[in-house]
Amino acid sequence: MAHSDHQSQSPATSSTVIAVDDNITTTATIAIPQKHDIYALRKYLRPLMLYVVSTAQFLDVVNGASVSVAIIPIAEDLKFSVPLLPWILNAYTIAFAGLLLFAGRMGDMFGHRVILIFGLFWFATWTLVVSFSNSPLMFIIARALQGAGAACTVPTAMALIATNYPPGVERTKAFSVFAAFGGLGAITGILMAGGLVGSIGWQWIFRVSSIVAYVLVALAFVVVPIVPKKEGVVKPRVDYLGAAASTFGVTGIVYYIIMGNEDGWASPKTLPILAAGILLLIAFVYIESKVEYPIMPFRVWKSRRFTTSVIAAFILMGMMQSSIFYVNMIFQEVFGWSAIKTAVGFLVHALLGIVVFTILGKVMHRLPLKPLILAGFVIRCAAALMFAFVTPDTSYWRLPFPGLILHVFGVAFSMLPTQITAIRDAENKDQGLVGAIYNTGLQLGAPFGLSILNTVAIATNGQQGSAGADLRGGPELMAGYKNALFGIVAFGVFGFILSAIILPWDEPVRASKPVTNENKDPESLQNETTIEAFGNKEEVREETEAELAEIEAFALDANLAGIPPALSDDSCDDSTIANRNEKA
Repeated sequence: MAHSDHQSQSPATSSTVIAVDDNITTTATIAIPQKHDIYALRKYLRPLMLYVVSTAQFLDVVNGASVSVAIIPIAEDLKFSVPLLPWILNAYTIAFAGLLLFAGRMGDMFGHRVILIFGLFWFATWTLVVSFSNSPLMFIIARALQGAGAACTVPTAMALIATNYPPGVERTKAFSVFAAFGGLGAITGILMAGGLVGSIGWQWIFRVSSIVAYVLVALAFVVVPIVPKKEGVVKPRVDYLGAAASTFGVTGIVYYIIMGNEDGWASPKTLPILAAGILLLIAFVYIESKVEYPIMPFRVWKSRRFTTSVIAAFILMGMMQSSIFYVNMIFQEVFGWSAIKTAVGFLVHALLGIVVFTILGKVMHRLPLKPLILAGFVIRCAAALMFAFVTPDTSYWRLPFPGLILHVFGVAFSMLPTQITAIRDAENKDQGLVGAIYNTGLQLGAPFGLSILNTVAIATNGQQGSAGADLRGGPELMAGYKNALFGIVAFGVFGFILSAIILPWDEPVRASKPVTNENKDPESLQNETTIEAFGNKEEVREETEAELAEIEAFALDANLAGIPPALSDDSCDDSTIANRNEKA
Protein backbone atom coordinates (compact mmCIF):
# COMPACT_ATOMS: atom_id res chain seq x y z
CA MET A 1 0.00 0.00 0.00
CA ALA A 2 1.41 3.38 -0.96
CA HIS A 3 1.98 5.89 1.79
CA SER A 4 3.40 9.40 2.15
CA ASP A 5 4.67 11.59 4.95
CA HIS A 6 2.84 14.85 5.57
CA GLN A 7 5.19 17.72 5.02
CA SER A 8 4.53 21.39 5.29
CA GLN A 9 4.16 22.91 1.84
CA SER A 10 5.16 26.37 0.74
CA PRO A 11 2.30 28.58 -0.44
CA ALA A 12 4.06 28.59 -3.79
CA THR A 13 3.98 24.81 -4.32
CA SER A 14 1.40 22.06 -4.56
CA SER A 15 2.46 18.43 -4.01
CA THR A 16 0.62 15.47 -5.53
CA VAL A 17 1.42 11.86 -4.52
CA ILE A 18 1.32 9.43 -7.43
CA ALA A 19 1.40 5.65 -6.83
CA VAL A 20 3.37 4.03 -9.63
CA ASP A 21 3.44 0.54 -8.11
CA ASP A 22 3.08 -1.07 -4.69
CA ASN A 23 6.66 -0.36 -3.61
CA ILE A 24 7.45 3.02 -5.13
CA THR A 25 5.79 6.28 -4.24
CA THR A 26 6.50 9.33 -6.34
CA THR A 27 5.67 12.85 -5.20
CA ALA A 28 5.38 15.50 -7.94
CA THR A 29 5.61 19.14 -6.92
CA ILE A 30 3.98 21.77 -9.08
CA ALA A 31 5.59 25.17 -8.67
CA ILE A 32 3.08 27.97 -8.44
CA PRO A 33 4.44 31.55 -8.40
CA GLN A 34 3.90 33.53 -5.24
CA LYS A 35 1.75 36.26 -6.73
CA HIS A 36 1.47 38.15 -3.49
CA ASP A 37 5.24 38.57 -3.45
CA ILE A 38 5.09 40.12 -6.92
CA TYR A 39 2.42 42.58 -5.84
CA ALA A 40 4.31 43.39 -2.66
CA LEU A 41 7.43 44.10 -4.74
CA ARG A 42 5.47 46.35 -7.10
CA LYS A 43 3.96 48.20 -4.17
CA TYR A 44 7.43 48.64 -2.68
CA LEU A 45 8.75 49.97 -6.00
CA ARG A 46 5.76 52.22 -6.71
CA PRO A 47 7.45 55.37 -5.33
CA LEU A 48 10.33 54.71 -7.73
CA MET A 49 7.84 54.46 -10.59
CA LEU A 50 6.61 57.95 -9.71
CA TYR A 51 10.13 59.34 -10.01
CA VAL A 52 10.74 57.50 -13.29
CA VAL A 53 7.65 58.97 -14.98
CA SER A 54 8.32 62.39 -13.42
CA THR A 55 11.87 62.32 -14.77
CA ALA A 56 10.45 61.53 -18.22
CA GLN A 57 8.56 64.83 -18.09
CA PHE A 58 11.63 66.51 -16.57
CA LEU A 59 13.67 65.52 -19.65
CA ASP A 60 11.09 67.06 -21.98
CA VAL A 61 11.13 70.37 -20.10
CA VAL A 62 14.95 70.37 -19.79
CA ASN A 63 15.24 69.80 -23.52
CA GLY A 64 13.01 72.77 -24.37
CA ALA A 65 14.66 75.15 -21.93
CA SER A 66 18.25 74.23 -22.79
CA VAL A 67 17.76 74.46 -26.56
CA SER A 68 16.18 77.91 -26.12
CA VAL A 69 19.42 79.09 -24.49
CA ALA A 70 21.69 77.32 -27.00
CA ILE A 71 19.85 78.35 -30.16
CA ILE A 72 22.51 80.86 -31.32
CA PRO A 73 25.54 78.54 -30.82
CA ILE A 74 23.67 75.74 -32.62
CA ALA A 75 22.74 78.01 -35.52
CA GLU A 76 26.30 79.32 -35.88
CA ASP A 77 27.88 75.88 -35.69
CA LEU A 78 25.54 74.23 -38.23
CA LYS A 79 25.26 77.35 -40.43
CA PHE A 80 21.50 77.83 -40.18
CA SER A 81 20.05 80.49 -42.45
CA VAL A 82 17.81 83.16 -40.91
CA PRO A 83 14.55 81.65 -42.27
CA LEU A 84 15.47 78.23 -40.83
CA LEU A 85 16.48 79.56 -37.41
CA PRO A 86 13.03 79.18 -35.74
CA TRP A 87 12.95 75.50 -36.72
CA ILE A 88 15.60 74.71 -34.14
CA LEU A 89 12.71 74.96 -31.65
CA ASN A 90 9.66 74.58 -33.87
CA ALA A 91 10.43 71.13 -35.32
CA TYR A 92 10.27 69.59 -31.86
CA THR A 93 7.24 71.58 -30.67
CA ILE A 94 5.10 70.91 -33.75
CA ALA A 95 5.79 67.15 -33.79
CA PHE A 96 5.23 66.91 -30.04
CA ALA A 97 1.89 68.75 -30.07
CA GLY A 98 0.63 67.05 -33.21
CA LEU A 99 1.17 63.50 -31.94
CA LEU A 100 -0.01 63.95 -28.34
CA LEU A 101 -3.60 62.87 -28.93
CA PHE A 102 -2.66 59.80 -30.96
CA ALA A 103 0.05 58.68 -28.53
CA GLY A 104 -2.15 59.18 -25.48
CA ARG A 105 -4.94 57.07 -26.95
CA MET A 106 -2.50 54.34 -27.95
CA GLY A 107 -1.51 54.14 -24.29
CA ASP A 108 -5.14 53.57 -23.30
CA MET A 109 -5.57 50.87 -25.93
CA PHE A 110 -2.29 48.95 -25.80
CA GLY A 111 -0.97 49.76 -22.33
CA HIS A 112 0.65 52.86 -20.88
CA ARG A 113 3.75 50.89 -19.87
CA VAL A 114 4.44 49.79 -23.45
CA ILE A 115 3.97 53.27 -24.90
CA LEU A 116 6.07 54.90 -22.16
CA ILE A 117 9.01 52.55 -22.68
CA PHE A 118 8.76 52.87 -26.46
CA GLY A 119 8.58 56.67 -26.20
CA LEU A 120 11.60 56.85 -23.90
CA PHE A 121 13.66 54.62 -26.19
CA TRP A 122 12.61 56.60 -29.28
CA PHE A 123 13.35 59.89 -27.51
CA ALA A 124 16.75 58.68 -26.32
CA THR A 125 17.78 57.41 -29.76
CA TRP A 126 16.85 60.53 -31.71
CA THR A 127 18.24 62.81 -29.02
CA LEU A 128 21.57 61.10 -29.54
CA VAL A 129 21.21 61.52 -33.32
CA VAL A 130 20.58 65.26 -32.83
CA SER A 131 23.91 65.59 -31.02
CA PHE A 132 25.74 64.29 -34.11
CA SER A 133 23.94 66.54 -36.59
CA ASN A 134 26.21 68.09 -39.20
CA SER A 135 23.65 70.04 -41.22
CA PRO A 136 20.45 72.04 -40.59
CA LEU A 137 18.33 69.41 -42.40
CA MET A 138 19.63 66.54 -40.27
CA PHE A 139 19.13 68.58 -37.10
CA ILE A 140 15.54 69.55 -37.96
CA ILE A 141 14.47 66.00 -38.92
CA ALA A 142 16.07 64.48 -35.82
CA ARG A 143 14.46 67.15 -33.61
CA ALA A 144 11.03 66.37 -35.05
CA LEU A 145 11.49 62.64 -34.39
CA GLN A 146 12.73 63.47 -30.89
CA GLY A 147 9.49 65.39 -30.29
CA ALA A 148 7.49 62.35 -31.42
CA GLY A 149 9.13 60.33 -28.65
CA ALA A 150 8.31 62.98 -26.06
CA ALA A 151 4.66 62.89 -27.22
CA CYS A 152 4.56 59.23 -26.14
CA THR A 153 6.04 59.84 -22.69
CA VAL A 154 4.23 62.85 -21.22
CA PRO A 155 0.53 61.79 -21.48
CA THR A 156 1.35 58.18 -20.55
CA ALA A 157 3.31 59.42 -17.53
CA MET A 158 0.21 61.30 -16.34
CA ALA A 159 -1.97 58.25 -17.02
CA LEU A 160 0.34 55.92 -15.05
CA ILE A 161 0.11 58.22 -12.03
CA ALA A 162 -3.68 58.49 -12.33
CA THR A 163 -4.17 54.72 -12.65
CA ASN A 164 -1.69 53.66 -9.97
CA TYR A 165 -2.59 56.17 -7.27
CA PRO A 166 -6.15 56.31 -5.90
CA PRO A 167 -8.02 59.64 -5.96
CA GLY A 168 -7.43 61.79 -2.93
CA VAL A 169 -4.31 62.19 -0.84
CA GLU A 170 -2.05 59.74 -2.69
CA ARG A 171 -2.85 61.01 -6.18
CA THR A 172 -2.54 64.65 -5.12
CA LYS A 173 0.88 64.06 -3.58
CA ALA A 174 2.01 62.12 -6.65
CA PHE A 175 0.99 64.89 -9.04
CA SER A 176 2.70 67.47 -6.83
CA VAL A 177 5.97 65.55 -7.30
CA PHE A 178 5.28 65.31 -11.04
CA ALA A 179 4.66 69.06 -11.29
CA ALA A 180 7.71 69.90 -9.15
CA PHE A 181 9.93 67.94 -11.55
CA GLY A 182 8.52 69.97 -14.42
CA GLY A 183 9.30 73.25 -12.68
CA LEU A 184 12.78 72.08 -11.78
CA GLY A 185 13.38 71.02 -15.38
CA ALA A 186 12.91 74.54 -16.74
CA ILE A 187 15.67 76.02 -14.61
CA THR A 188 17.90 72.94 -14.88
CA GLY A 189 17.76 73.30 -18.66
CA ILE A 190 18.91 76.92 -18.50
CA LEU A 191 21.75 76.12 -16.08
CA MET A 192 22.84 73.01 -18.01
CA ALA A 193 22.85 74.82 -21.34
CA GLY A 194 24.85 77.72 -19.95
CA GLY A 195 27.47 75.40 -18.48
CA LEU A 196 27.79 72.96 -21.38
CA VAL A 197 27.72 75.52 -24.20
CA GLY A 198 30.53 77.45 -22.52
CA SER A 199 32.67 74.35 -21.93
CA ILE A 200 32.35 71.15 -23.99
CA GLY A 201 29.75 72.22 -26.55
CA TRP A 202 26.00 72.27 -27.22
CA GLN A 203 26.11 68.65 -28.41
CA TRP A 204 26.37 67.46 -24.81
CA ILE A 205 22.99 68.98 -23.98
CA PHE A 206 21.50 66.19 -26.07
CA ARG A 207 24.00 63.49 -25.13
CA VAL A 208 23.37 63.91 -21.42
CA SER A 209 19.60 63.80 -22.03
CA SER A 210 20.02 60.67 -24.15
CA ILE A 211 22.00 58.85 -21.47
CA VAL A 212 19.41 59.68 -18.81
CA ALA A 213 16.59 58.55 -21.12
CA TYR A 214 18.25 55.18 -21.76
CA VAL A 215 18.64 54.69 -17.99
CA LEU A 216 14.93 55.46 -17.60
CA VAL A 217 14.11 52.80 -20.20
CA ALA A 218 15.89 50.17 -18.09
CA LEU A 219 14.26 51.36 -14.87
CA ALA A 220 10.80 51.48 -16.45
CA PHE A 221 11.05 47.79 -17.33
CA VAL A 222 11.45 47.01 -13.63
CA VAL A 223 9.31 49.52 -11.77
CA VAL A 224 6.32 50.23 -14.04
CA PRO A 225 3.67 47.58 -13.27
CA ILE A 226 2.49 45.17 -15.94
CA VAL A 227 -1.28 45.07 -16.35
CA PRO A 228 -2.33 41.45 -17.02
CA LYS A 229 -4.37 40.80 -20.13
CA LYS A 230 -7.93 39.76 -19.45
CA GLU A 231 -9.56 36.85 -21.21
CA GLY A 232 -12.32 37.67 -23.63
CA VAL A 233 -11.19 41.23 -24.25
CA VAL A 234 -11.54 42.18 -27.91
CA LYS A 235 -8.29 43.19 -29.57
CA PRO A 236 -8.32 47.01 -29.82
CA ARG A 237 -8.86 48.51 -33.26
CA VAL A 238 -7.06 51.69 -34.23
CA ASP A 239 -8.94 54.56 -35.82
CA TYR A 240 -6.20 55.36 -38.32
CA LEU A 241 -8.29 57.86 -40.29
CA GLY A 242 -9.18 59.81 -37.16
CA ALA A 243 -5.59 59.61 -35.94
CA ALA A 244 -4.29 61.09 -39.19
CA ALA A 245 -6.90 63.86 -39.21
CA SER A 246 -6.21 64.85 -35.60
CA THR A 247 -2.42 64.70 -35.98
CA PHE A 248 -2.23 66.81 -39.12
CA GLY A 249 -5.01 69.14 -37.96
CA VAL A 250 -3.31 69.98 -34.66
CA THR A 251 0.04 70.21 -36.44
CA GLY A 252 -1.39 72.77 -38.86
CA ILE A 253 -2.84 74.89 -36.03
CA VAL A 254 0.42 74.81 -34.06
CA TYR A 255 2.42 75.64 -37.19
CA TYR A 256 0.24 78.69 -37.86
CA ILE A 257 0.51 79.92 -34.27
CA ILE A 258 4.28 79.53 -34.21
CA MET A 259 5.08 80.84 -37.69
CA GLY A 260 2.37 83.51 -37.87
CA ASN A 261 4.53 85.91 -35.92
CA GLU A 262 7.49 85.20 -38.18
CA ASP A 263 5.85 85.15 -41.63
CA GLY A 264 2.69 87.20 -40.94
CA TRP A 265 -0.76 86.16 -39.74
CA ALA A 266 -2.29 86.63 -43.21
CA SER A 267 0.73 85.44 -45.16
CA PRO A 268 0.28 82.98 -48.05
CA LYS A 269 2.83 80.83 -46.22
CA THR A 270 0.69 80.43 -43.09
CA LEU A 271 -2.99 81.15 -43.82
CA PRO A 272 -3.57 78.10 -46.10
CA ILE A 273 -2.03 75.84 -43.47
CA LEU A 274 -4.39 77.28 -40.85
CA ALA A 275 -7.37 76.65 -43.14
CA ALA A 276 -6.20 73.08 -43.79
CA GLY A 277 -5.72 72.48 -40.06
CA ILE A 278 -9.24 73.72 -39.23
CA LEU A 279 -10.80 71.60 -42.00
CA LEU A 280 -8.93 68.52 -40.80
CA LEU A 281 -10.13 69.04 -37.23
CA ILE A 282 -13.72 69.41 -38.46
CA ALA A 283 -13.26 66.18 -40.42
CA PHE A 284 -11.82 64.57 -37.29
CA VAL A 285 -14.92 65.45 -35.26
CA TYR A 286 -17.14 64.01 -38.00
CA ILE A 287 -15.08 60.80 -38.21
CA GLU A 288 -15.19 60.32 -34.44
CA SER A 289 -18.99 60.64 -34.46
CA LYS A 290 -19.31 57.82 -37.01
CA VAL A 291 -16.71 55.15 -36.15
CA GLU A 292 -17.35 52.44 -33.58
CA TYR A 293 -13.85 52.68 -32.10
CA PRO A 294 -13.01 56.41 -32.00
CA ILE A 295 -9.59 57.62 -31.02
CA MET A 296 -11.31 60.39 -29.01
CA PRO A 297 -14.61 59.21 -27.48
CA PHE A 298 -16.80 62.26 -26.90
CA ARG A 299 -17.70 61.00 -23.42
CA VAL A 300 -14.58 62.67 -22.01
CA TRP A 301 -16.00 66.11 -22.87
CA LYS A 302 -19.16 65.60 -20.84
CA SER A 303 -17.34 66.67 -17.69
CA ARG A 304 -17.43 70.44 -17.11
CA ARG A 305 -14.36 70.09 -14.94
CA PHE A 306 -12.36 68.54 -17.74
CA THR A 307 -13.49 70.98 -20.44
CA THR A 308 -12.84 74.04 -18.28
CA SER A 309 -9.49 72.64 -17.14
CA VAL A 310 -8.27 72.26 -20.74
CA ILE A 311 -9.21 75.88 -21.50
CA ALA A 312 -7.60 77.04 -18.24
CA ALA A 313 -4.45 75.05 -19.07
CA PHE A 314 -4.31 76.79 -22.46
CA ILE A 315 -4.41 80.22 -20.76
CA LEU A 316 -2.11 79.29 -17.88
CA MET A 317 0.62 77.89 -20.13
CA GLY A 318 0.42 80.94 -22.37
CA MET A 319 0.94 83.10 -19.28
CA MET A 320 3.78 80.94 -17.95
CA GLN A 321 5.74 80.67 -21.21
CA SER A 322 5.40 84.41 -21.79
CA SER A 323 6.36 85.31 -18.22
CA ILE A 324 9.54 83.22 -18.32
CA PHE A 325 10.42 84.61 -21.75
CA TYR A 326 10.00 88.29 -20.83
CA VAL A 327 11.70 87.94 -17.45
CA ASN A 328 14.60 86.32 -19.30
CA MET A 329 14.64 89.23 -21.79
CA ILE A 330 14.53 91.79 -18.97
CA PHE A 331 17.54 90.17 -17.32
CA GLN A 332 19.58 89.96 -20.53
CA GLU A 333 18.44 93.07 -22.43
CA VAL A 334 17.37 95.58 -19.77
CA PHE A 335 19.89 94.58 -17.09
CA GLY A 336 22.54 93.39 -19.58
CA TRP A 337 23.19 90.12 -17.74
CA SER A 338 25.00 87.12 -19.25
CA ALA A 339 23.25 83.78 -19.74
CA ILE A 340 24.90 82.31 -16.65
CA LYS A 341 23.94 85.28 -14.46
CA THR A 342 20.41 85.06 -15.82
CA ALA A 343 20.23 81.41 -14.84
CA VAL A 344 21.41 82.27 -11.33
CA GLY A 345 18.72 84.95 -11.17
CA PHE A 346 16.10 82.27 -11.88
CA LEU A 347 17.54 79.93 -9.25
CA VAL A 348 15.16 81.10 -6.51
CA HIS A 349 12.27 80.25 -8.84
CA ALA A 350 13.42 76.64 -9.24
CA LEU A 351 14.37 75.94 -5.63
CA LEU A 352 11.28 77.55 -4.15
CA GLY A 353 9.15 75.72 -6.69
CA ILE A 354 10.28 72.37 -5.31
CA VAL A 355 9.39 73.43 -1.77
CA VAL A 356 6.02 74.97 -2.68
CA PHE A 357 4.87 72.04 -4.82
CA THR A 358 5.91 69.56 -2.14
CA ILE A 359 4.05 71.37 0.65
CA LEU A 360 1.01 72.02 -1.50
CA GLY A 361 0.85 68.37 -2.49
CA LYS A 362 0.65 67.38 1.17
CA VAL A 363 -2.14 69.79 2.14
CA MET A 364 -4.13 70.22 -1.06
CA HIS A 365 -6.34 67.19 -0.41
CA ARG A 366 -7.86 69.16 2.48
CA LEU A 367 -8.75 72.11 0.26
CA PRO A 368 -11.27 72.70 -2.54
CA LEU A 369 -9.51 73.17 -5.85
CA LYS A 370 -11.46 76.01 -7.47
CA PRO A 371 -10.43 78.71 -4.93
CA LEU A 372 -6.79 77.66 -5.39
CA ILE A 373 -7.04 78.02 -9.16
CA LEU A 374 -8.64 81.47 -8.84
CA ALA A 375 -5.98 82.55 -6.33
CA GLY A 376 -3.28 81.33 -8.72
CA PHE A 377 -4.58 83.58 -11.51
CA VAL A 378 -4.59 86.60 -9.18
CA ILE A 379 -1.06 85.96 -7.86
CA ARG A 380 0.36 85.50 -11.36
CA CYS A 381 -1.20 88.77 -12.45
CA ALA A 382 0.47 90.49 -9.49
CA ALA A 383 3.83 88.96 -10.43
CA ALA A 384 3.52 90.19 -14.03
CA LEU A 385 2.69 93.69 -12.81
CA MET A 386 5.83 93.76 -10.64
CA PHE A 387 8.02 93.01 -13.67
CA ALA A 388 6.11 95.52 -15.81
CA PHE A 389 7.46 98.36 -13.66
CA VAL A 390 11.12 97.28 -13.78
CA THR A 391 13.59 99.85 -15.14
CA PRO A 392 17.31 99.53 -15.96
CA ASP A 393 18.08 101.04 -12.54
CA THR A 394 15.77 98.73 -10.57
CA SER A 395 17.52 96.47 -8.08
CA TYR A 396 17.08 92.73 -8.54
CA TRP A 397 16.02 92.46 -4.90
CA ARG A 398 13.38 95.19 -5.15
CA LEU A 399 11.05 93.83 -7.87
CA PRO A 400 12.42 90.82 -9.82
CA PHE A 401 13.24 88.73 -6.73
CA PRO A 402 9.81 89.08 -5.03
CA GLY A 403 8.18 88.87 -8.46
CA LEU A 404 9.74 85.45 -9.06
CA ILE A 405 8.59 84.31 -5.62
CA LEU A 406 5.03 85.41 -6.35
CA HIS A 407 5.15 83.71 -9.72
CA VAL A 408 6.14 80.38 -8.12
CA PHE A 409 3.16 80.52 -5.78
CA GLY A 410 0.86 81.52 -8.64
CA VAL A 411 2.03 78.63 -10.81
CA ALA A 412 1.68 76.13 -7.97
CA PHE A 413 -1.79 77.33 -6.94
CA SER A 414 -3.09 77.26 -10.52
CA MET A 415 -1.31 74.54 -12.51
CA LEU A 416 -1.38 71.66 -10.01
CA PRO A 417 -5.10 71.98 -9.07
CA THR A 418 -5.99 72.41 -12.75
CA GLN A 419 -4.12 69.22 -13.64
CA ILE A 420 -5.86 67.25 -10.89
CA THR A 421 -9.25 68.71 -11.83
CA ALA A 422 -8.73 67.66 -15.47
CA ILE A 423 -8.34 63.96 -14.67
CA ARG A 424 -10.74 63.86 -11.73
CA ASP A 425 -13.81 62.57 -13.61
CA ALA A 426 -12.03 60.38 -16.15
CA GLU A 427 -12.23 56.60 -16.09
CA ASN A 428 -8.99 54.61 -16.05
CA LYS A 429 -9.54 53.51 -19.65
CA ASP A 430 -9.49 57.17 -20.75
CA GLN A 431 -6.62 58.50 -18.64
CA GLY A 432 -4.12 58.48 -21.49
CA LEU A 433 -6.52 60.36 -23.76
CA VAL A 434 -7.38 62.87 -21.03
CA GLY A 435 -3.69 63.47 -20.33
CA ALA A 436 -3.03 63.91 -24.04
CA ILE A 437 -5.84 66.44 -24.51
CA TYR A 438 -4.73 68.35 -21.42
CA ASN A 439 -1.14 68.48 -22.66
CA THR A 440 -2.34 69.50 -26.12
CA GLY A 441 -4.00 72.47 -24.45
CA LEU A 442 -0.69 73.31 -22.80
CA GLN A 443 1.23 72.96 -26.05
CA LEU A 444 -1.20 75.15 -27.96
CA GLY A 445 -1.35 77.77 -25.22
CA ALA A 446 2.42 78.25 -24.92
CA PRO A 447 3.16 79.41 -28.50
CA PHE A 448 -0.21 81.18 -28.84
CA GLY A 449 0.34 83.37 -25.78
CA LEU A 450 3.93 84.16 -26.67
CA SER A 451 3.09 84.91 -30.31
CA ILE A 452 0.28 87.33 -29.44
CA LEU A 453 2.31 89.14 -26.78
CA ASN A 454 5.44 89.22 -28.92
CA THR A 455 3.41 90.97 -31.63
CA VAL A 456 2.42 93.58 -29.04
CA ALA A 457 6.02 94.03 -27.90
CA ILE A 458 7.39 94.33 -31.45
CA ALA A 459 4.73 96.85 -32.46
CA THR A 460 5.41 98.94 -29.35
CA ASN A 461 9.15 99.00 -29.93
CA GLY A 462 8.73 99.93 -33.60
CA GLN A 463 10.43 96.75 -34.85
CA GLN A 464 9.30 95.33 -38.18
CA GLY A 465 9.03 91.66 -39.05
CA SER A 466 11.10 88.78 -37.79
CA ALA A 467 14.40 90.53 -38.43
CA GLY A 468 13.44 93.33 -36.08
CA ALA A 469 12.28 90.83 -33.50
CA ASP A 470 15.75 89.32 -33.39
CA LEU A 471 17.60 92.60 -32.81
CA ARG A 472 19.26 93.11 -29.46
CA GLY A 473 18.13 96.62 -28.62
CA GLY A 474 19.10 96.94 -24.97
CA PRO A 475 17.10 98.71 -22.22
CA GLU A 476 14.91 100.66 -24.65
CA LEU A 477 13.06 97.41 -25.46
CA MET A 478 11.50 97.59 -21.99
CA ALA A 479 8.59 99.65 -23.40
CA GLY A 480 7.45 96.69 -25.49
CA TYR A 481 8.11 94.21 -22.69
CA LYS A 482 5.98 96.31 -20.37
CA ASN A 483 2.97 96.16 -22.70
CA ALA A 484 3.48 92.44 -23.16
CA LEU A 485 3.45 91.97 -19.39
CA PHE A 486 0.21 93.96 -19.24
CA GLY A 487 -1.07 91.47 -21.81
CA ILE A 488 -0.21 88.62 -19.42
CA VAL A 489 -2.35 90.37 -16.81
CA ALA A 490 -5.21 90.56 -19.33
CA PHE A 491 -4.89 86.80 -19.97
CA GLY A 492 -4.99 86.20 -16.21
CA VAL A 493 -8.13 88.31 -15.73
CA PHE A 494 -9.86 86.44 -18.56
CA GLY A 495 -8.84 83.07 -17.08
CA PHE A 496 -10.04 84.11 -13.64
CA ILE A 497 -13.48 85.17 -14.93
CA LEU A 498 -13.86 82.04 -17.06
CA SER A 499 -12.90 79.69 -14.21
CA ALA A 500 -15.10 81.54 -11.71
CA ILE A 501 -18.16 81.25 -13.96
CA ILE A 502 -17.79 77.81 -15.58
CA LEU A 503 -15.65 75.65 -13.27
CA PRO A 504 -17.90 73.82 -10.76
CA TRP A 505 -17.35 74.34 -7.06
CA ASP A 506 -15.95 71.20 -5.53
CA GLU A 507 -15.36 69.56 -2.20
CA PRO A 508 -11.85 68.64 -1.03
CA VAL A 509 -10.55 65.54 -2.75
CA ARG A 510 -10.30 63.62 0.51
CA ALA A 511 -13.31 61.93 2.07
CA SER A 512 -15.21 64.27 4.40
CA LYS A 513 -15.51 61.60 7.08
CA PRO A 514 -12.40 59.53 7.72
CA VAL A 515 -12.96 55.77 7.64
CA THR A 516 -10.99 53.69 10.12
CA ASN A 517 -10.65 49.98 10.73
CA GLU A 518 -12.89 50.34 13.78
CA ASN A 519 -15.93 51.46 11.77
CA LYS A 520 -15.42 49.21 8.75
CA ASP A 521 -17.46 46.05 8.37
CA PRO A 522 -15.55 42.72 8.58
CA GLU A 523 -16.07 41.98 4.86
CA SER A 524 -14.44 45.28 3.82
CA LEU A 525 -11.46 44.61 6.08
CA GLN A 526 -11.07 41.12 4.65
CA ASN A 527 -11.26 42.42 1.08
CA GLU A 528 -8.68 45.13 1.79
CA THR A 529 -6.35 42.57 3.37
CA THR A 530 -6.67 40.37 0.30
CA ILE A 531 -6.03 43.28 -2.05
CA GLU A 532 -3.04 44.41 0.04
CA ALA A 533 -1.44 40.98 -0.27
CA PHE A 534 -2.45 39.81 -3.71
CA GLY A 535 -3.84 42.74 -5.73
CA ASN A 536 -7.44 43.59 -6.59
CA LYS A 537 -10.34 41.12 -6.58
CA GLU A 538 -10.33 40.61 -10.32
CA GLU A 539 -6.60 39.84 -10.30
CA VAL A 540 -7.04 37.41 -7.38
CA ARG A 541 -9.81 35.59 -9.24
CA GLU A 542 -7.78 35.35 -12.44
CA GLU A 543 -4.67 34.13 -10.62
CA THR A 544 -6.62 31.50 -8.67
CA GLU A 545 -8.16 30.19 -11.88
CA ALA A 546 -4.72 30.07 -13.49
CA GLU A 547 -3.28 28.07 -10.56
CA LEU A 548 -6.15 25.58 -10.65
CA ALA A 549 -5.70 25.24 -14.39
CA GLU A 550 -2.02 24.34 -13.87
CA ILE A 551 -2.96 21.64 -11.36
CA GLU A 552 -5.68 20.24 -13.64
CA ALA A 553 -3.29 20.27 -16.61
CA PHE A 554 -0.73 18.29 -14.62
CA ALA A 555 -3.37 15.76 -13.60
CA LEU A 556 -4.50 15.44 -17.22
CA ASP A 557 -0.92 14.83 -18.35
CA ALA A 558 -0.57 12.13 -15.70
CA ASN A 559 -3.73 10.34 -16.83
CA LEU A 560 -2.67 10.46 -20.47
CA ALA A 561 0.66 8.90 -19.48
CA GLY A 562 -1.13 5.99 -17.82
CA ILE A 563 -0.26 7.03 -14.28
CA PRO A 564 -2.97 6.13 -11.73
CA PRO A 565 -4.73 8.92 -9.81
CA ALA A 566 -2.91 10.49 -6.85
CA LEU A 567 -3.26 8.59 -3.60
CA SER A 568 -2.27 9.53 -0.09
CA ASP A 569 -3.61 9.20 3.42
CA ASP A 570 -5.82 12.25 3.06
CA SER A 571 -6.57 12.30 -0.65
CA CYS A 572 -8.71 9.23 -1.25
CA ASP A 573 -12.18 10.69 -0.72
CA ASP A 574 -14.21 13.27 -2.55
CA SER A 575 -14.65 15.54 0.46
CA THR A 576 -10.91 15.97 0.94
CA ILE A 577 -10.46 16.80 -2.74
CA ALA A 578 -13.24 19.38 -2.49
CA ASN A 579 -11.55 20.92 0.55
CA ARG A 580 -8.28 21.18 -1.34
CA ASN A 581 -9.95 22.92 -4.24
CA GLU A 582 -11.62 25.30 -1.84
CA LYS A 583 -8.26 26.14 -0.25
CA ALA A 584 -6.73 26.71 -3.67
